[in-house]
Amino acid sequence: MPEPLVGEIVPDFALFSTTGTRVRVSDYRGKRNLVLIFCGTGCCESVRSLVGELSGMYADFVAEEAELFAVVQGADREVEDFRRSCDPPFPVLADKEGHGHDFFGAPASEQDSLPVICVVDRYGEVWQVFRAVDSEASCAARDILDWVRYINLECPE
Repeated sequence: MPEPLVGEIVPDFALFSTTGTRVRVSDYRGKRNLVLIFCGTGCCESVRSLVGELSGMYADFVAEEAELFAVVQGADREVEDFRRSCDPPFPVLADKEGHGHDFFGAPASEQDSLPVICVVDRYGEVWQVFRAVDSEASCAARDILDWVRYINLECPE
């Protein structure tokens, strides 16, 4: 299945958070912009650094009517270890089978674990996809927040 492109609608999918809550993309349609951070296995330092940066700016994202999700590929224990070590203020979702990562063209192994970030408006349209080609090319939290702000300027409703 090809990854979503800018302008396409993200299909509905559901994953479980580390608290056991089922989270569906459609739960946020018409309500909040989404930032989906595909973290691979979560072992890469650039992933942990980005999650830390985003955690520090979480209030700014909430003020812009956005919700962030760290999506980690792995079993419950690995995902919970990631949540405990990074301790983000936003939900960490378990992508046990890796289907979400596959769909978004995100990393699938520890060797290829740079983050992929998808910025989606409240109607499910993809506005931006950040794909790091190496740890130096990873985007900054400020770039992601700028896209969320841009979405709100373009779609103020």
